Order: sequence, then C-alpha cells, then structure tokens
Amino acid sequence: MTPPSETKGPRYLWLTRFFPYPTHAGDRIYSARLIEALTEQECRVTVFCNEGGADTALLPAGPAQRVEWIACPLGRGSRMLRYAFSRLPRHALRLSAPGPRRILRSLLARQDWDAVVIDYVTMGWTLPLLMETARTTERPLRLVYVAHNHEASLRRLAYRHSNAAAALRLAQRIDGARIAALEHRLLATVDCVTVTTAADLALFETDAPQQRYHILVPGYDGPELAERGLTAETPRRVVVVGSFDWIAKQQNLAEFLEAAAPLADHGIGIDIVGSGPPDLLAKWRQRFPYATIHGRVDAVEPYLQGARISLVPERTGGGFKLKVLNAVFQHCPVFGIAGSITQVPLAEGRSVRLFPDFPTLVHGIIQDIDNLDGLNALHTAAYAACRDHFHWSDRGKSLRRVLAGPQKEG
Repeated sequence: MTPPSETKGPRYLWLTRFFPYPTHAGDRIYSARLIEALTEQECRVTVFCNEGGADTALLPAGPAQRVEWIACPLGRGSRMLRYAFSRLPRHALRLSAPGPRRILRSLLARQDWDAVVIDYVTMGWTLPLLMETARTTERPLRLVYVAHNHEASLRRLAYRHSNAAAALRLAQRIDGARIAALEHRLLATVDCVTVTTAADLALFETDAPQQRYHILVPGYDGPELAERGLTAETPRRVVVVGSFDWIAKQQNLAEFLEAAAPLADHGIGIDIVGSGPPDLLAKWRQRFPYATIHGRVDAVEPYLQGARISLVPERTGGGFKLKVLNAVFQHCPVFGIAGSITQVPLAEGRSVRLFPDFPTLVHGIIQDIDNLDGLNALHTAAYAACRDHFHWSDRGKSLRRVLAGPQKEG
C-alpha cells in the first residue's frame, strides 16, 4: 500500500481487477495510463487493486508514484464452490472474496468520494457494496463504469466461433450469459459509461438508450520511430503481437496459424509475440513448427522493426487494439481482418490492408511481402494519420470532465 497523495483536488476511488504494472497487455496499459492521466489533472486517486499484490517497485516514475495503491490478496480459499449458487461470472466471483469486500467497505466509509470508477465488467461484483454505502450514508455516490469492450456481444461471438469440447462450450455459454447480465446491471446502475470505440457505443446504446456515454479512445506513449524504410535487407517476416491469455484470442491465433502454413512455402517467417499459458505455447510450437512462438518479451519493438508486416488476425476480440498503434508508431505496415481495427484513422488500401478471412489474408501477405514501395507507402500514411491523435493527456482531461458530470436522476 502506498500513502495517499497530498494533492488538493477531487478525490476518486478507482476499482480495478489487478495492479496494472508491468503493463504487458492492452487492458493493463489502458487502466494504468488512464489512472496516471487522471492524476496529472491534479486529482487524488486511490486505486483498489482486486487481484494479487502490488509491487510498488514496479511503479514508473511520475504520476503513478502519487497514486494511493491498495492491493487485496484473495487468499487461498476457493470461492468457485459457490458458482452454482451465484449470479456472478467465474472471474467476478473469484474477486469477491471476504478480504477484498472488507477492505472495500472500509475505503467506502473512509471519506466522501467525488466519484467511484468501476474499471472493467467483472468489477461489477462491487455494486451491492456501493449501493449499500449510498443507502446507509444517504450521500450521493457518483459511479462511472469504464468499459473495455461490449462484453455481451463479445462473449456471444467467442462462443459462436468456439471449437472447444462440448462441456467447455457449455461452460463458456453459461459464464458468457452471466457476464452479459452483470454488464446490464452496471448499465442500469451507474451514472455514466465510457467506451473505447464508436462500434461499442452503438451496442451499448441499444442495451441502455437512456444511459450517458462518452468515448474514451486509448492513447499512445510508447516508443516511436520518426521514420523507417523497408528494404530488400528487411527480413521477409510477419509478426503478430498480442496477449493470448484469453480463450477467444487463443482461438483466433490458432485458426490463423492453421491457415498460414503456405507462408513457409514462400519463405516467409512468422513471429508470435505475447504472453499465454506456457503449456499452450508449448503445444503451438509443436503444432505450428513454421511459426516462431516467442511468448512474453521485454519489448515488442525489435520484432516490429524486424518484420515487413504486422498482422491483426482476429475474427473475434472486439474493442480498441493498442497493438495497432505499436505497429503504426514503429512504421510497420498493418494487415488485418476487416472489422477488427476500429477507432484508428486508417483507410483501407491507403494506410492499412484489410481482408475478409484468414485465407485471403495469407494470400495478401504472399502477394505483397516483396512490394516494398507499396508497404513503405502504407506505413508512412498510417503514421501521418495517427501521429497527433493519441495523447493520454487529452484522455485525462476528458475523464476528469466525465467524473465531474451530473448524477443519474431517479
């Protein structure tokens, strides 16, 4: 636990699943940078980290050091025995252990918070405690839900494309329905919802048209190359950057790699960079010997700079993809599946190449891998389109305005 900041300003309580450092995945980056950007707006932020311990030695210099971090160990006891008797999805049930509940109650009673932020759908388990505080203290409690995706549609899509065994598919369906129900409870309760894309906004507005919404697109503050030119010496490789801990991401990648075998026949290498279950990564290394499965790495930039094309091979996954910006700001041309890249000002054929399915994506790679003039024009146009549109400081200003907004009537 870190001490509270002495900054004078509004006091916000931020409820999130995990201590977000190190920021090795898009959801962690989004949470961490929003917290930091809000702190830079002269706000006092207390973060309730609901999964695992917080190692403050990992905090980067700057605004993160001024945040009060409170980590809640979940204990060794399993709550999954209660799953059959609960309305909560699996992850939310695991997070709602007695220890975190006790700590959250004490935080809610500690002072009058200017707003409480619920970061990600599984933190919806806190709603009964938040409502209890509002009733017993008879004070306004402004709640803002920071959505990472429209989870109901995302889980339905993942289930539809799942090729898991029947028992696992049934478990996915049940848990997906619980996620959707929890998302609906959040929409019905909170005062405002932030979303990452216009596509998600349209889905949320269909579910809860009377709710207030604000689009809060992620920013980018990672490494940036001013320029880069692909030459004949640039390795004939493609790279997939991501996090493969979630089953939908695993399904996407496995289906792409099945379709990608012809790349090896054309002398095109494949790098897969990102975290995933070690046993699954080991199986992929055996199943797809023509791909190099790196797992988690310290930095993705060398892999982007060592490839001619960065791929977004996702049929399901939804939401904003920070890895697209990783590629754009490293001047690595982006190829992807149509509909998978949203809220980024890239134009098909000019600054990005999009394909309807995996076989046509693979064919496009084979066709364009040696078109160096075309690839250089693609990444140059993408960099120019994105260069001035992804500042986290702008997101912090927008978020503070959202948190200071009116409460829901009634």
